[in-house]
Amino acid sequence: MNPESWKKARALLWVLVTVLFIAALLFFTGAITLPGLPSAQVDLRAYQPWVFAVLILLATKALLEVLRPVFRAALRSHVRYEADIFAHFKLVSYVVWATALLLVVSILAGTGAQQNLGLSIGLISAALVYVLGEPLLSFVGWMVIVTMRLYKLGDRIEVNNTRGYVVGITPLNTTLREFGGSLAGDIHTGRYVTIPNSQAVRGNVYNATKDTPFVWDQVTITVPYQSDAKAAEAMLLAAAEDVVGPLMRDNRARIRDKYEFEDLREYVSEEPMVLWNVRDA
Repeated sequence: MNPESWKKARALLWVLVTVLFIAALLFFTGAITLPGLPSAQVDLRAYQPWVFAVLILLATKALLEVLRPVFRAALRSHVRYEADIFAHFKLVSYVVWATALLLVVSILAGTGAQQNLGLSIGLISAALVYVLGEPLLSFVGWMVIVTMRLYKLGDRIEVNNTRGYVVGITPLNTTLREFGGSLAGDIHTGRYVTIPNSQAVRGNVYNATKDTPFVWDQVTITVPYQSDAKAAEAMLLAAAEDVVGPLMRDNRARIRDKYEFEDLREYVSEEPMVLWNVRDA
């Protein structure tokens, strides 16, 4: 089954579960009858808050699964990247789930039943205990990532010596397609890496695609002492000029527009250059 078919089947499954739950409620309360089956008369008034709570959660899940392809189709003509559409839907789903959970808690806490109120307080307390410590710091890190736009889906970042392509951001962690890692060079390793969002507030976050699509790099070459240094430098400059020279000059004005201060032009290399570092043989 391909991914698109699986998503449709999953949405249909949750809709079916919700419909069956509603049908079961109607049957057991005697609102509907089935031919050949005795009429059921179950008093669910004592469990009414929990019935509504389960129904709200099922309906929320089914609604989000149904709206996922609709949301994607609606934004496809307005949002350039598929990853950004996914990020927008994630944000909407978090808001919808938060609203549903608040509604569930308000129903359970507002019934007037002492046992329901106590259970609701217990659930809220357990949730608070869960989010304390590292999970709470990860949630704060997620808020920093979202509000300050440290990175988004599709960005190439480095966090805590881990480099990769951002493919998932949740309130607790970020998922990367790893580049580099145990392999030499900046190549795809085929591994997923999950990073706690707490790293965003604990350490440095390097984003290679947030500002411009260009990053500066260097190639280290060993030149023996007996070699002609000027000739070696000329050959290196010629090679760099052939590879990146026109690209750097064509995008010079575009990159300068990104500078926060004018004097940064004095420190940022806008042409290929050779740097020497003398070491013992």
